Amino acid sequence: MDLSYLLIDVFTSRPFGGSRLYLFPDGDGLDGGMMQKIAQELGAGETAFILDVGREPNRAGLRVFTPSVEIPFGGHSVLGATFALDHLGRRDAGAVDEPFVWRLEAGPYRVDTSDGESGRTYAVTQDRPEFMGQYYHRDKVAHTLGLDEDDIAITGLPCEIVSTGLPTHVVPLASLEAMDRIRLRRKHADAIAGDLGFGDLFVFTCETRGDDADVHCRMFAPHVGIPEDPASGAATGALAAYLIRHRLVKVRDRVRIVSEQGLEMGRPSRIIVEAEVRDGRAVSVKVGGECVLVGAGTLHLN
Repeated sequence: MDLSYLLIDVFTSRPFGGSRLYLFPDGDGLDGGMMQKIAQELGAGETAFILDVGREPNRAGLRVFTPSVEIPFGGHSVLGATFALDHLGRRDAGAVDEPFVWRLEAGPYRVDTSDGESGRTYAVTQDRPEFMGQYYHRDKVAHTLGLDEDDIAITGLPCEIVSTGLPTHVVPLASLEAMDRIRLRRKHADAIAGDLGFGDLFVFTCETRGDDADVHCRMFAPHVGIPEDPASGAATGALAAYLIRHRLVKVRDRVRIVSEQGLEMGRPSRIIVEAEVRDGRAVSVKVGGECVLVGAGTLHLN
């Protein structure tokens, strides 16, 4: 069996930035075990497989894998998959600007497409934000990141679990200088995983390197095979809800937040969040960015 794939960088307008995605446009006929083996072989943060394309107008299935596990939702996978359909001409000419709905394990997710000054942007509407509780062991979090507890405590903000599709452990830091000092300790991450059921950490500061960014982020997800992720769509949606709740951005009926991520990895990304706000809380979150095709190839499976 020969399987064609596209290599797409998501949340960037230039090759070798953002999150790397291997996208298989024809995943029908593969079982989950084979998909997992392929994802492990390729080693990207996410590898996705399109299913049932063309059977329903503007709808298809999508399965998303990290090198270690299948995940119910992947932010940059749904954006990259929609970009791939456009690149391959698999959407009707009259439907290119209409929403596309992907069926994932976590449910249906809508992707909207728009043309801006710099290029075409894809944005996914995530789940309604859910605040799942604070994590009070700030010392454990600091030690996991190789930092002092004061680097977190000085912010006056909580470490908090928020979900807009996937639970995200949001961790505040005071400065870019503290961000640069992060050295993840896997054993300590294991201890947090024992408490929460997952050990991922999405770390942010309101200090930024770019003038057009509102937050600077780093994501560590060692328990799903991603030591560090250069762009995290699902987590950025959760962070936007956190920023709004804790008044870290000017709260209006509609809020736009730009996140920079991946700079420490040499894979700069730009993630745009638009949120609708009611009574001081985000009620609808849309996360988007640009995509760029880096390459294409074929896997030969005997």
